[in-house]
Amino acid sequence: MAAAGKATAASRTVVASRTVVAAAVLAVAACLTPASASADGPTRPGRVGAGAGVGPGEHLIRLRHAGVDRHAVVHLPAAAALAGSSLPALFHFPGMFETPEIANASAGLAAFADRAGYLLVIPEHEGIGWQGVPGGQDAPSVDDPGFVRALTDLVVARYGADPSRLYASGMSNGGLFTQGLACRYPDRFAAFATVAGSAPGVGCPSRPPVPVPVPMLVIHGREDKVINYGQAEAGARGWADAAGCAQTTLDTPLPDRDRADGTTVVRHEFTGCPPGTPVILDEIVGGGHLWPGGDPLLPGQILGRGNGDLDANEAIWAFVSRFRLHP
Repeated sequence: MAAAGKATAASRTVVASRTVVAAAVLAVAACLTPASASADGPTRPGRVGAGAGVGPGEHLIRLRHAGVDRHAVVHLPAAAALAGSSLPALFHFPGMFETPEIANASAGLAAFADRAGYLLVIPEHEGIGWQGVPGGQDAPSVDDPGFVRALTDLVVARYGADPSRLYASGMSNGGLFTQGLACRYPDRFAAFATVAGSAPGVGCPSRPPVPVPVPMLVIHGREDKVINYGQAEAGARGWADAAGCAQTTLDTPLPDRDRADGTTVVRHEFTGCPPGTPVILDEIVGGGHLWPGGDPLLPGQILGRGNGDLDANEAIWAFVSRFRLHP
């Protein structure tokens, strides 16, 4: 995304101040029980940006859903021009105060999608975060889950995404929302991944919240001060339990590629999982509330230490791309 890559220093300062507020809000909200979302009107496709579905690059989707104008950015990789069949698509849900451009700038999402050859879809939340999870606005007029389902239909119809290979990932508040989508739409997304955004049952509409068996990757910093690691670990164990895995894990230290960052990674693979629903927890030892392998927009004293050992984009794609939905 060229516009994101040209962000000015002034805009980064604004993002930093807003993210500090977001962290404080999310830290308080993490203990609250989220409200479920409901649709209040039909979905109606709107205009799609010029050249949509024609060539590689960014295309803006404008979608009116439940009486609200919603937006998303679709990035078509160069491989789209050569593909003889439908491409897989990764839907990435930004954190609080993050626009699609900011999410891409900090995580390098589009650049990796180009290398791996998949469609990248970055929806924009309405307000400061995603509805139905801590930190998101509880606005009756906003139906985030319904918007996402309508968006998947549009991306399949207009951009040729393979409906059996749609995947969901998210950061922070967007990661919690991704958990909710795993509970709501295991028939729509084939696999899920969260970064700095996992907690037991959060986002699931049932009461009490009960996860469903899905492939799930959780990436979380041990020193995360916004959503603490204990919550993330309990969230991963909830998914493992739902999938029928054992509560024991195979623990593997990953290579310490960046010895100067003060962090390491340990991969915890839950044992006994059915082949179609593995659950993995990547623990960033010493890491904070950040995207591993990304370009932090904030200094380390605010959200903790970043990690250069793990490329979160690479880890997510290596995990989710193994799976597809079957009729």
